[in-house]
Amino acid sequence: MIKTKVGLEKFAELRRTDNIFETDNMDCYLKDRDRLQLSSWLGKECHFKLLYKISRDGGSPQTFHYLCDNKGPTVTIFYNTDNNVYGGYLSESWLSSGGWITDRSSFLFQFYSNSEWKPNKIPLKIREQNVLFYESNGPTFENLPSFEGNIEKTSNRFEMSTKGLFSGSYYNTGLKNAQSIANGHNNLTDLEVYLVKDGPAEPWREPPIWKSETLDSLKEFIRSFQPKEELNVPEVNILLVGQVGAGKSSVVNTINSIWKGEISTRSWAGSSEHSLTTSFTKFRISDPSTGTHLKFRLCDMRGLEETMDVKLEDIAFLLDGNLPNKYKFNPVARATKDTPGFIKDPTMKDMIHTVVFVIDGSNVEVMPDGIIKKLKDIKDMLIDRDVPVLVLVTKIDKVCNDVDKDVEEVYFSNAVKKTVDKVSDVIAIPRSHVLPVKNYEKERTLQNNISILAMEALKQALLFCQDFLENQS
Repeated sequence: MIKTKVGLEKFAELRRTDNIFETDNMDCYLKDRDRLQLSSWLGKECHFKLLYKISRDGGSPQTFHYLCDNKGPTVTIFYNTDNNVYGGYLSESWLSSGGWITDRSSFLFQFYSNSEWKPNKIPLKIREQNVLFYESNGPTFENLPSFEGNIEKTSNRFEMSTKGLFSGSYYNTGLKNAQSIANGHNNLTDLEVYLVKDGPAEPWREPPIWKSETLDSLKEFIRSFQPKEELNVPEVNILLVGQVGAGKSSVVNTINSIWKGEISTRSWAGSSEHSLTTSFTKFRISDPSTGTHLKFRLCDMRGLEETMDVKLEDIAFLLDGNLPNKYKFNPVARATKDTPGFIKDPTMKDMIHTVVFVIDGSNVEVMPDGIIKKLKDIKDMLIDRDVPVLVLVTKIDKVCNDVDKDVEEVYFSNAVKKTVDKVSDVIAIPRSHVLPVKNYEKERTLQNNISILAMEALKQALLFCQDFLENQS
């Protein structure tokens, strides 16, 4: 048995739990001990991503292949109506053509027998043509068939093929057979296919559930957010601070796009030697479902540079609510009380309620010392004013290739974790206050996973604003 991050002690504890239904997680049945056992059989730390679930996606071979083809190694899990759980491992990618192929690393397995945890690896016996690649079939192994053509759920079960089921002709079942493994039938409550990914079996931070319902829930929280009425603050102010090119303006565009429902641009973004943002701008975001503005403003400002930089005195005026919307920064002179629009007696609604540092995750290791010092100087100003600070680490797709291919890998990526840890150490703030995000940049359509990360960050910023206002009151 290999050691995983969950640890052998937890594995032993999980083995003692025999009830198949005890640790169900949302709409996935694969348990912690199942994942650990699979990792043990595969001889390496792995984690598993659900690709296909017949009760959710339907019993169409075309749907199965659409969701699972060309993805990489997978495990297929059969949930028998008698609480027998068994399946098969494929080391190659599923394909829609090719007929019977040979996968010498393939094996079958059993997890549960009549609800009892009885893990059993069933290795290959004949190393030839043991897996079927065909567009009209679901996931099919020799000795473990699934379905051919479309299949419907009848009488609360999916009736799969039993042709050669655990006959031992290709996979060595030993003294076991279809009766002892599956009670002699292949009627299922569900069937799942998981992508097998190398890496820790446990994420370094608890990931969200990557579903549209999660995004809807986050948006509903933000939609209903309302500062306390007695404070006379109609909307909270969130100031974005970061080096030129870190993605401050892209954060504004990303959040606006999510609420608008399509890719949009509110603020200039892109690469430039100097900051494309030259003025202090408060952006309101509209909620199309209500036709009203949400109760926050994203406040963008000139990007930090080692030369032509924003004066710290200007940032102090921003925090205290002295500078008006559309104030234009002057790199060679700070604002004064004679600056047009200067607010001499700001109230709580004019102040900044939370500051968000936006840091490019792809160049954390080479961030100039001068920029780091300015961020720390700003943090000292925030401490003096009891203003919370949150950090967004952008461009995580450039930090890790796996995340570039699939944003949902963010909390399994060691590279992203190291980047978050580095930022936490450099800025000297808790790691829980450092959130990895990806702005909409190359995408032409919205994606749930990118939107969920952005909305989680916005929710946290609003909670910090709420903390600040409560402290002030």
